[in-house]
Amino acid sequence: MSNQHVFALTICAYRKAGMDEDEYHKYVSEKHAPSLKDLLVKNKIIDYTVLLDEQKGKEQYMLTRGKTKQHNTRETRDKMNKIFGDLPAAKVADHDSFIQIIFKDDQDYINVMEDPHYKQVVNPDHANFADLERTTMVIGWLERHVVGGKAA
Repeated sequence: MSNQHVFALTICAYRKAGMDEDEYHKYVSEKHAPSLKDLLVKNKIIDYTVLLDEQKGKEQYMLTRGKTKQHNTRETRDKMNKIFGDLPAAKVADHDSFIQIIFKDDQDYINVMEDPHYKQVVNPDHANFADLERTTMVIGWLERHVVGGKAA
């Protein structure tokens, strides 16, 4: 693998049936994410950011190392109309969150998934909040063209 790229595994996630948006976002942010932070740091995963719906008066950012989450709600999807106006509704993603796991080397993330804590705690926890049948994933390298409001 090239050392020039930083890779991102992006998970386009759905909540499990019967779980409302607030319950889902609270569970992911307050229960699931904390259960794997130390594991991600231990395995050299790069970033961890949680973006919550600012309309609900919750924390906007929680920065540490590990994963990036973008919570997608009915309210935030409505912002698409404000920004893009005539964008067909079929083009607006209806996922409940987007998680990015950013790493330099594939083996770093493989090590996370092979760790006993991941196998015994983190992975089984997905059943408490995630619809694994509908959730999709993609991997690619990450390019940053603007950082901190400045051209990179």
